[in-house]
Amino acid sequence: MEEAENESVSLTEGDNQGPRKIFNASGRQKSKVWKVFGFYKKEGKLDRSHAICKLCRASLTYTGSTTNLDQHSKRKHGQEYGELTRTNEQVCAASSSTQPGSTIPNLFGQLGHNSARTKEITASITRFIAKGLCPYNIVEWEGFQDLIHMLEPRYKIPSRNHLTNTCMPALYAQVKSQVEKELANAMRVAITTDAWTSCATESYVTITAHHIAPDWKLNVHVLQTRAFKGSHTGKNVGALLKQACADWNLLDKEPALVTDNATNMILAGAEAEMSPHVMCFAHTINLATQKAFKVDTVARMLGRVRRVVGFFHRSVRAAEILQDKQKQLALPIHKLIQDVSTRWNSTQNMLERVLEQQPAISAALMSRDLRRGEEINTLKDKDFCDIEDIVKLMAPVKLVTTTMCEDKRPTLSMISPVRAKLKKNFEASDEDSVVIKDMKQAFRNDLEKRYTGLDDLFYTAAALDPRFKSLPFLTDNDAERTFTSITAEATSLHNKKKMSALDQLLGKDFEVRMAATSVRDKASEEVKRYRERDPLPLQKNPLQWWKEQQDLPLLSSLAKRCIPATSVASERVFSTAGDIVSTKRSLLKHEHVDQLIFLKKNLPSKKTEDSDDENAQA
Repeated sequence: MEEAENESVSLTEGDNQGPRKIFNASGRQKSKVWKVFGFYKKEGKLDRSHAICKLCRASLTYTGSTTNLDQHSKRKHGQEYGELTRTNEQVCAASSSTQPGSTIPNLFGQLGHNSARTKEITASITRFIAKGLCPYNIVEWEGFQDLIHMLEPRYKIPSRNHLTNTCMPALYAQVKSQVEKELANAMRVAITTDAWTSCATESYVTITAHHIAPDWKLNVHVLQTRAFKGSHTGKNVGALLKQACADWNLLDKEPALVTDNATNMILAGAEAEMSPHVMCFAHTINLATQKAFKVDTVARMLGRVRRVVGFFHRSVRAAEILQDKQKQLALPIHKLIQDVSTRWNSTQNMLERVLEQQPAISAALMSRDLRRGEEINTLKDKDFCDIEDIVKLMAPVKLVTTTMCEDKRPTLSMISPVRAKLKKNFEASDEDSVVIKDMKQAFRNDLEKRYTGLDDLFYTAAALDPRFKSLPFLTDNDAERTFTSITAEATSLHNKKKMSALDQLLGKDFEVRMAATSVRDKASEEVKRYRERDPLPLQKNPLQWWKEQQDLPLLSSLAKRCIPATSVASERVFSTAGDIVSTKRSLLKHEHVDQLIFLKKNLPSKKTEDSDDENAQA
């Protein structure tokens, strides 16, 4: 019988494990596609409704025509398919000698080192390691090797050294070239930086760049992560920043700088000659809030809360009793949160959770099943009243921190309206308790001493954001002065862009002076039209709004000179770095740390790349 004469192709030996066997087509079917296609069996007979690819196990509908099978073979397995059809006699001989249960490598041989399929798989493994923060030696893991063999048994997995020294540097160079092209098209670039220490107690400095692309998308790139030897003085950090701008060809992009409020960072900005230098708003809010939490009565209350929370974290039995009480009281089954003293929002989260679980905490602490060696239940009713007031007071600050840390929309424009809102929120009220009055005073005093000399920058940023352009937080005179300044700045920016070598030589005496007057009038007209338009709703994206304003070219150019309000982009690298420079990989070379962090943050997903390719073709 025909079926009895057919022999099978299987990825694994054995009848009861591994993928289903693929049986060869009838010997009467002479098309070359049957060298890579076969059939499954169904109820003991070949199921000819679908042809199965022996190379990738794809199932294709078969109606008697082999056109779709031939197209699949050429598109997905071009080189291998060509080799098989060119060596017809050898393949037929191999096919006739194949026994049931033989593997695909024996039939088709191993993939060539330079074959398209090999290169495609190696590139995918490299991307997998970079995006997944996997160790290089994953290629030596038995489970990973089994997986790759199952998916493509003809593929030889590259060594760890080949990935480390060849594949990853090649991918890094490719992505770096793309980042450089994007930065070259930016009107202005803002730099953020911060330092961190690895688990191997090595110091690193990470530098990120922000800019608005020609299509009005806000791009954030990690530029480099450098091992930092010596003292973190302002002079040393400033020299590193200046060198980074030179290495990435950013010196002509008027790079702005955003850092935390540390003294060495302030000096570094001056050393690098980067202006403006904006202090991270999230860090500023953290400092002001820490001042509020250090008010004596609040600090003592927080100490009592931390003691209770710490008890439930240390004692397994206490945690079990708390969970039982939560169920009895129909409260959410949430663990208590232990704060980190340097991060104010973690303290806010701790207080919110304690307030949520107050009945369960009180009931658990009163349980007879808990040990009585020390007095834990030190929280009184007055404490819970204060906690409720503090949570309510700091709720807007938490919203500000969350909003300011996003990296898809401009944030500098938010500083002025947010500061005005916070100042109003922290004004003293006759209804305030003593604790709240003291916290408000401490917070307000610290916030007001920040950002001296940068008000004009913040006002301009807010005025150029269609969400805030009505400037309700300013007097009429200050608002008019801000838009007058915008007109002058737009004029200056236009003239700077248009100035040629001859303009620079003779412009003071000839046509540039006349052009400036014309441009100034045009800028004034654009400002007038801009102010007459309805403000953008707060939830809308201002970048998308500007993209649609084709009749405001001068103001659009000014709006593209974006500066972030926080250095969170650099700080977010810390968590990534912790996954890369882990205890098991503490001996990574510095250049490999730089490459892996760079690729993790800058390598686009395959879906994004495919989508971009489709858009480009369209």
